Parts: sequence; C-alpha cells; structure tokens
Amino acid sequence: MLPVFRRRPRYSIGSKLTLIIGAVFGLYLLSVTVIGYVMYSQYRGFSTLASSHFDRAMTAAELTRDAETIAAEVFEMLVSSERSISAGNRRAENLASIYQATRQRLDAVDASDVVDDQTRAELDRWQQPFFSSLERLDTRLAAEQSLQTAHLNRIDELFLLLQQLPPVATTASLPTADQRFVGHALAALSYAAAALSAERPGQIARLHGACQQQLQQLAALPLVSKDFIELRERLNRTLPSIFTSRRPLLQHGRATLATARQTRVLAQKLTSATFNYHLQLKAAAQQAITVHQRMIRRSLFGLLLASLALITITVGAVVYIRRAIVLRINRLSAAMHAHQQGHDGPIPCEGHDEISLMGSTFAVFVEARRQAEQQLEQANLHLQQMNAELHRLSEIDELTRIANRRRFDQHMVSVWRRALREQSPLGLIMADIDFFKRFNDEYGHQAGDECLYRVAQALAGELHREGDMVARYGGEEFILLLPGLSLAQTEKLARRLLQAVRSLQIPNAQADCHMVTISLGVASVVPTTHDRIESLVSRADQALYAAKSRGRNRFCSAVADEQNVMVGGTT
Repeated sequence: MLPVFRRRPRYSIGSKLTLIIGAVFGLYLLSVTVIGYVMYSQYRGFSTLASSHFDRAMTAAELTRDAETIAAEVFEMLVSSERSISAGNRRAENLASIYQATRQRLDAVDASDVVDDQTRAELDRWQQPFFSSLERLDTRLAAEQSLQTAHLNRIDELFLLLQQLPPVATTASLPTADQRFVGHALAALSYAAAALSAERPGQIARLHGACQQQLQQLAALPLVSKDFIELRERLNRTLPSIFTSRRPLLQHGRATLATARQTRVLAQKLTSATFNYHLQLKAAAQQAITVHQRMIRRSLFGLLLASLALITITVGAVVYIRRAIVLRINRLSAAMHAHQQGHDGPIPCEGHDEISLMGSTFAVFVEARRQAEQQLEQANLHLQQMNAELHRLSEIDELTRIANRRRFDQHMVSVWRRALREQSPLGLIMADIDFFKRFNDEYGHQAGDECLYRVAQALAGELHREGDMVARYGGEEFILLLPGLSLAQTEKLARRLLQAVRSLQIPNAQADCHMVTISLGVASVVPTTHDRIESLVSRADQALYAAKSRGRNRFCSAVADEQNVMVGGTT
C-alpha cells in the first residue's frame, strides 16, 4: 500500500526563516534591496536574450542537421544497387518537409540584425534548386521503377515461352523439322535472355542480330504441328520487343545516376550554407551571454561588499540555515541518489516542514515505482509467452498439426545449404491423397478434415531422425524433407509411408481398393552450385504425377540422367 501524503505544515520553514531574517537582518535586507532589484532586472533581461538567441541557434542547428541528413539520404540513393525499388526517395521527401518547416520556424524567431544579408542570400540561393533537383530525382526513380517492372515482365514472358518447348530428351522422337524448330527456338530464347542482362548497346545489337537469324531460320521451317506454328508466331511477336526495351532501361539508369549526383552536390552546398548560418547565430548568442555575465559579476561584487559589512550577523543565520535546512536536504538528496542507483535505504521524513513533506512525497514515488516495476515485469513475462505461442502457431498448420508451407520453405533453405556445403544427399517425397475430392463429396468436409489429420499424423509417425520434416504443402498434398537419404533410402521410407496410410483403414468407397491411399513422388539429389531447390521439388512433383497416372496407391522415383528423364515406380 502506498504511503499517505502529509498535510502541508501550518508553519512552514519559509515562514520561520522570514521571521528570523526580518528581525535580525532588517538592516541587511534594506541595504541589499536595491542591489537585488538590479540583479533581478538583469536576470530577466539575460533570460529573455539568452532564450531568444539560444532558440535561434538551436533551430539553425536543427536546420543544419536536416540538410546533412537529406544529403546522406541522397548519397544512399546514389550508391544503392536497387535504386528503383528502394524507399530512399520517400525518406528524402519527408526530410525535405521537415527542413522547410524548420526553416519557417527559424525565420519566425530570427532577428534581422544577427545574420548578415550575404549568408541569408546564400541559404536562399541553394534551397530552391536543391528541392527542385530532389523532385526530378524522385520522378526519375519512379520512371526507372516502371521500366524495371516491364523488364521483369519480359523475363516472365521468356520463361513462359521456354515452358512451351518440349524437353530436349524427348525431341529424338519428333520429325526433323520439329527437332530443328526446338533447337532454333532455344537458341533465340537464349539470345533474348542474354540481352536482358546486357549492359552495352553494342552487345545488345549483336545479340539482336543473332536472334533475328534464328527467327529467320524458324520462319523457313515447314512445320506441321499446330502448337509449334503458334509458338513460332509468339516468338516473332515477343523476342524483338525484348531488345528494344533493354536500351531505354540502360539509358534511363545512367540519367538517374547523373541527376542523383547533381542532387548530391546541391545538398552539400545547402548543408554548407545552413552551417554558416548556424555559426553566425551561435557567435551572436555567445556574445550576448558574455555581456550579461559581465553585468551580473559587477552586481555580485556590489552585493559582496554589502555582505561583508554584516558578516557577523550573517554567521549566526548561516549556522541556523545549515543545521535546519542544508544538512537535512543533503540527507534527503543522498537518499534520493541511493534509490536512483538502485540501493534501498531509509528516506528521511522527520519534521513538519517542506523538507519532510518532500521526503514523504519521494517515499510515495519510490513505492509507486517499485509496484510499477513489478507489474511491468509480469506484463513482459506474459508478453514473451504470448509471442512464443504466436510464433509457434505461425509455423504449424492448424488442421493437421504439422509444419505449414512457410515453415517448410524456411527449413528447406537451411537444409539445402548444409547439404551443398557437406556434399551429402537430400531426399524429398511429395505425397497426395488419392481421390480426396471424391472422398469429400461422399463423406463430407468434416470427414475430409479428419482424414487429412490422420494421414498427416501417420506420415509424421514414420519420421524418427532429427532434421526430417513433414509439412502440409497445400490442399491434400504433403511434402517430406529427408536430409542425408539417398534415392534408395528414400524409396524405402516411401514404402513405409504407403503402408502406414493403408494401415489407417480409412474407408473410401470411391477408391479402387475401397480405402484411403496415397501416391508418392520420390526424388534425391546431392546438390551442386548449379542446382536449385525448385528443381528438386519439381522432380518430386513430376514423379508424383507419374505415380497418379500409373494407377495411384504407389510411388514413382525421379532418377535424373543427362536428359533429366523421369523413370522408376512401384506400389
């Protein structure tokens, strides 16, 4: 419970001192009244002048700091390798608004006789050109971002065109014209892809010429396949536009760099002008303070002369004040300092005056702070527990109680890097529940959710090694990550997974065997620097489709030879 505030004392220590000093030092008060009045007047003048000068100097310092910060932001945009997608232009625009607001506040408090006209003109000279240059830089960055977006769209178009070509391994069975079509199409796509990363106009022109030759050879082929004819038309429409769009992006990038350099130079000049402004205001404030300090010293000297005349009487008053006030304040100050350093100790509250009232008040604040710290500690502990629970829920699929796609992607990256570093195999299994849509239609979505949960738990029950993971990949699909397993070991685990799901004996009248089964796609690889995570997942996914096309309730393995042919498969 917090201590109770005491009532204000009826006779304060100030009243007692007034009576003693009025009786004993009447003459002294009379002699120093005039000096006190003069000092008070000087103090007010000093406070007003110092406050005004100090406010101007601090505002000018803020202006200098804002200018330097804007210059730093512009430099960051200048050296950034991803200028068109960074947020530097917006930060610089916000800082520019702050700079202009500070400048307006400085003009409102600035005195016209403090800063010379040349310094003001220098500041006004660079301010507007700098902000105009900043707007031009913002416009160029926005335009460059638009060009970068179009550049990315071109990459997507190339990828889609490449996807329409048959695998090289399967072209042996095609007619000769179709085989030549695939070869010329791949060559044209490779030239276009190289142009997307080219940095010199001459290189782009050479790649353009090579691509045109391939397109001309494509046009001369007597194609029969309707798909190849349509693809040839798309190549003729798409590839030339890629070469024409690359040059404006390069030219605009150089123009953006030139504008950023100009903005940087203007920012430096503006910073120099604002710093000179600040130095003049600072010097004026220092000079005014020095003058008023000199006046106060003269007044203090006169007060000292008057005090020397009454030294004998003053000694008694000083002794009383020291014993009744100073020592008690020192003890209270020491207690406050000890509590500030974190050491508990008694707080002096003796007496019936303002000092004892301050001690009682401080005791109330100390107790309130202690209780607040306890409550804050409890709240922090509760918040940590809630954060841990939220983090766990963000990585677990709510329905199946196994890892979700997000957690799997994170774990896949770390496991892939370790396998690449250690040159160890990495197994992957894609699983899909057979006829799950029919199961939902037959038994309802509630039964479907229960089926997903039981299958997920059955798959997880077959994983016993640290680092193995099963995750819900989407819908009725699951994916298993198996570091350290070769293809043969992964196939062995796949057989156990098939049996584990069959052992659940979940009825499914729509399936051939009248129970819930799964199909598996198995893949394993020892990663190299040329491999990608997506290729391993794609191989397992293709093996899964092969298993489903061969009758389901089985697994198929992806064995990669030089032509990346999908082979293997068993129940």
